[in-house]
Amino acid sequence: MECRPSASATPAVETLQLLGALLSGDWEVAQNSELRHRREASGLVVAYLQWHLERGLRSMPIVERV
Repeated sequence: MECRPSASATPAVETLQLLGALLSGDWEVAQNSELRHRREASGLVVAYLQWHLERGLRSMPIVERV
C-alpha cells in the first residue's frame, strides 16, 4: 500500500541511512557513504530547506500588515 503522493521522492535506503548518520553525528558512516548517496541526500536537504524557506517568506507580507 502506497501512502505517499505520486510526485514524492523515493530515496535509496543508503541515502536515508546517510541522513540518519548526519543527524546523529555518526561521521564515520557519513564519510564512508558513496558519492551518489551524498548527492541524493544533498538534493533532498536542499529541496526541504527551499520549500520551508519559500513557504515562510510568502507569509511575511501578511505579518507586516498586522
